[in-house]
Amino acid sequence: GRAGKKTAQAIQREVAQEVESLLGVIFAGRRKSGKLDLEAVEMATRAALHRAGAAVLEELLAAEVDGPRQVPCGCGHAAHYHGRRRKQLLTVLGRVETERPYYVCAACHRGQSPRDQELDVEGTEYSPGVRRMMAVVGSETSFEQGREQLALLAGLEVTTKAVERQAEALGAEIAAQEQAEIQQSLPLPLPPAGGPEIPVLYVEMDGTGVPMVSAETEGRPGKRTEQARTREVKLGCVFTQTTVDARGQPVREEGSTTYTGGIETAAAFGRRLYVEAQRRGWNRAQKKAVIGDGAPWIWNLTEEHFPGAIQIVDLYHARQHLWELSGGWRRH
Repeated sequence: GRAGKKTAQAIQREVAQEVESLLGVIFAGRRKSGKLDLEAVEMATRAALHRAGAAVLEELLAAEVDGPRQVPCGCGHAAHYHGRRRKQLLTVLGRVETERPYYVCAACHRGQSPRDQELDVEGTEYSPGVRRMMAVVGSETSFEQGREQLALLAGLEVTTKAVERQAEALGAEIAAQEQAEIQQSLPLPLPPAGGPEIPVLYVEMDGTGVPMVSAETEGRPGKRTEQARTREVKLGCVFTQTTVDARGQPVREEGSTTYTGGIETAAAFGRRLYVEAQRRGWNRAQKKAVIGDGAPWIWNLTEEHFPGAIQIVDLYHARQHLWELSGGWRRH
């Protein structure tokens, strides 16, 4: 329609202006220095295209601002149209501003914008794409380094605290989904899963301390300090093995490993790992093995959830135990 044509024309003008401005900057820099600074051109081009993209996005969002006179409210009454309100968003293309209908319920006085719910930006200034980026970098490195990576790799300026909040929000969402799956799988044991037989299936588990902020360790005594600085996270993985190497050593099948873990009791972790092993086909495995470092809690969980499995002390800890044993013999 006519509105669509106007939007398309506005977008074309924005893009043309950005390209023209970009070329002017590039050619001026080349005349001044006598050479082409490729990195500077790359970054300038990205920034220009991001600005053009943000303008495109803003036009698209502005093209759909009308709404009904009233919408349902969560309290059971109707929320009535209360004008349009502006909202700033940081998107993967940069900052944009959108104006959308706003509704207020006369019964409970709560306000809402259905448009925010539709765009998945309710209660946040970050678009879904930016939130995903922040969650990814926040889970891979420190929150400060994640902020720096976003600035370098995506040209997005966010705060360290924002990266932390998004990474933790995603982690909480994943943890809730995992717990729901575990609860749905109870009571144990689970019925056998269908599918082809698996030659060898391994379950491996371990525990290690992870540094925590002081609020997470308050009231917990440490090994060498009054207050603990770490908490133990229990980790598990499940994988298959079908071949051996030239020396006859088992080789883990590439891409076969799945992981699970949590900061929780051994009992809760045992249920978590059991569910994952069953999902991977534990009952269909011809040969089953559990690998651990020899800690009693690992073998206790093995006896409870994986009875009859071959129990293997991993090579590194087996060597460590032998070294400590030989050291004791030498001392005596």
